[in-house]
Amino acid sequence: MGRSVRSTVGDRVLLLSEVARLYYVEDLTQAAIARRMGVSRSNVSRMLKEARKRGLVEIRVRSPFRMVDKLQNALKESLNLQDCLVLAHMEYDGGENEPSGYEYGIGALAAQYLQDNLAEGGTIGVGWSNAVYRVVTSKRWRPRKDVTVVQLMGSIGGTIPELNGVHIAAQLASALGAKVHYLHAPMVVADTGVRNGLLRDQHIRRTLEMARRADIMVVGIGAINRDSGQYRAGYLNDADLEYIRGNGVVGDVCGAYFSLGGEVLHLEMNDRTVALDPESVKGIPIRVGVSWGEKKVVPNIGAARAGLINVLITDEETASGMLRFLEREERV
Repeated sequence: MGRSVRSTVGDRVLLLSEVARLYYVEDLTQAAIARRMGVSRSNVSRMLKEARKRGLVEIRVRSPFRMVDKLQNALKESLNLQDCLVLAHMEYDGGENEPSGYEYGIGALAAQYLQDNLAEGGTIGVGWSNAVYRVVTSKRWRPRKDVTVVQLMGSIGGTIPELNGVHIAAQLASALGAKVHYLHAPMVVADTGVRNGLLRDQHIRRTLEMARRADIMVVGIGAINRDSGQYRAGYLNDADLEYIRGNGVVGDVCGAYFSLGGEVLHLEMNDRTVALDPESVKGIPIRVGVSWGEKKVVPNIGAARAGLINVLITDEETASGMLRFLEREERV
């Protein structure tokens, strides 16, 4: 009797293995397998499920994105981050007119992170920069029920897509199937009087109030040089960059300037800036900064220390540079 039972069990396992081989290896349809085995298609479907349940089939999905856990954990601990994603070196040829390498990878990775952490009915605040543009134009987005997109920094157009805040907010809202609140104003205006007048506008006031209630945000981390989005958009000139650096600033988030040590510094142009204020930025629960490149090593550290971001998404080379910088600081 025992041998008969074992034989029956063994025959069943062999049958399940053969069905699984035909389906997963030979790539036959369930209907074709049913005809070959002389059983119904629904029977084949049940056998495939049983094969997986018995562990005869293992399905592995290889993501093109590989994280560097050691760097992620070290940066989280050193900079008191809520989360950190470090993309390992990757080769990707996106083809003509497509981003490649880290631009593609980090953009897609950040989009997935934001998607996973944006709840139904939630509000996501969005800045503008080359990095944010790569995130928003990633194909990782899926519609989400009852969500709202809100623009965090003024920007009323321009010929450079990645620096057009209205366009970026509209693209993200379209990808999510979301409502959108625009900040219809330049980021930096001529004088304080103009800014104060804009802030009295009910539409601008309502957008900034909505931004303060955001659950999650995504921003770039700016360096103070000619690659800066504000410089490229024409809001700052060379004299402005010199003045800003002269005050000990190493970077900005949404027009909020900060030092390497994490102090948020108030400069003259802040009185002419139309954007969510630094304290309100720090009140958003999940503050995602997306930034890569050698020139972002110091700005990334300053932004985290200032509390303007609490999640950093970057690449392996930049993360390694940040840790080397932090180690040198400790030795001094």
